[in-house]
This record gives sequence, structure tokens and C-alpha cells, in this order.
Amino acid sequence: MATLTKSTATPLYAIAGAGDLAVEKIREAGDDLTARVVALKEQPKSVQAELTKRQAELTKQLEKRQAELSKRFEALTADAKTVPAQLRELPATVQARVSDVVGQAEATYDDLAGRGKTLVTRIRKQAATEDATAQAKTTVRKAKATRTSARKATDNATRNAKATTTSARKTASSAAKAAGAAASKVGD
Repeated sequence: MATLTKSTATPLYAIAGAGDLAVEKIREAGDDLTARVVALKEQPKSVQAELTKRQAELTKQLEKRQAELSKRFEALTADAKTVPAQLRELPATVQARVSDVVGQAEATYDDLAGRGKTLVTRIRKQAATEDATAQAKTTVRKAKATRTSARKATDNATRNAKATTTSARKTASSAAKAAGAAASKVGD
């Protein structure tokens, strides 16, 4: 089996970790959805009441947010004098946020790589994986042995063919000489 270096293994571990995380999240979502469906089947009337209640809450929140946005707009209009100063500070703010995002991405990548490495290590240590590896090694050994046997058989067949050809040539030569000798004696 080829040995992976840290620089070549880490991306593979990260991919395996991301896949493992995705499977985990999908399972959790499925379990959550199943629980919600069961709850909905059990309480159809309370669902309607809950929906009505939530709609009222959302309407209140919307009105509240609209009022907040109006206040913010008024504040921004009043603070229009500070916009040029804020624009001058914008590159530094953006750079700071980009650095934060890059740091978070690196941390996530490292977490996924660690998760993937753990998954790969666990899979490698499973009996099924070890059995498959042993079977693959046995198959490779048998293939090499078969190749060696075939090569030897080919070499033997070639040697035998050469010997047969030489023997046939000698026999034909002897027969030709004998025929020539017999032909010369026929007329005597």
C-alpha cells in the first residue's frame, strides 16, 4: 500500500471527514423530521392553533422590524456626515473580517481533516478491511506465482520446440542422405 505524506493525506482526510459530517447531519435531520411528522399526526388540531399563534407572532415581529428599520434609516440619514470617515475605515474592517473568515475556514478544514483521519483509521482497523487487505495480498502473490509459472512454461515450450525443430531437421537431413544413397544404388 502506498504511504501518504501529511501534505497528501490531509486533503483526503478532510474529504472523508466532510462526508462523515454530512451523513451525520442528514441522519439528524431525518430523525428530526420523523419526530415532527409523528407529532403532527398526533396533534392535528393543536398544529392549526400553533400555526395561528406563530402567524400572529410573526406579524408582530414584522411590524417591530419595520419600526426598527425606519429608526435606523433616520439615524443613517442623520449620520450621513460620518459616512466618509466610515468609508476610509472600510478596508481595515473588511481585512479584519476576511482574516476572521480565513481563520475559521482553516479551523474547519483542520477539524474535518481530523475527523476524516479518525474515520479512515477506524475503517482501516476493522476486521473486514483487514480481511480484504489480506485477500488482496494473497491475490497479488498468486498472480505473481502464476506469471512466474507461465514464464517458465513458455521457456520450456520454446526450448522443447527448438529441440524438436533441430531433431526434425537432423532427421530430414538423414532421410535426405539415405534417400540419395538409395537412389544412387537403384541404378547399379
